[in-house]
Amino acid sequence: MSKFYNYNGHRVRLEQNTYANNGTLAVCMVSPDGELVDVITVNLNDRMQSDTMAFLDTNNNPKIETFIKRHHLGLPMNYSQRSGFCTYPLYTLFTSEF
Repeated sequence: MSKFYNYNGHRVRLEQNTYANNGTLAVCMVSPDGELVDVITVNLNDRMQSDTMAFLDTNNNPKIETFIKRHHLGLPMNYSQRSGFCTYPLYTLFTSEF
């Protein structure tokens, strides 16, 4: 059974995926009818990425850290990576809670 959340006025569930080029964790927000709403992680090809740790896309989703913390879906790893003009925080995500 999927858990649904409200994010920016959308009813969504989180879906665990992997990035094709390195197999690390990718997380999508999906609507109740299965439509992709957004991808909340970014693939930076960093050595810290894994099947449980991912960089949150705070550039396109500025409230995503608050959402993850509020729903106890992950913990910050106190590590971030820059790409272009943005800095992305690394989180351990509790995919079993999705």
